[in-house]
Amino acid sequence: MDENERRERIGALARQIWEAEGRPDGQDQRHWLMAERLFDAELQAAGHTVETRR
Repeated sequence: MDENERRERIGALARQIWEAEGRPDGQDQRHWLMAERLFDAELQAAGHTVETRR
């Protein structure tokens, strides 16, 4: 998976979180970070190695 695909998947997850929380304003960063953790968990569940990106 390339970086663009990764960002698209994380963006989709972040949007799902935002919508599930009632679309609150000002929570973009929190939603993105939550989505990154979910994405990493998806990769681990599928047996992929997760790189630390910090």
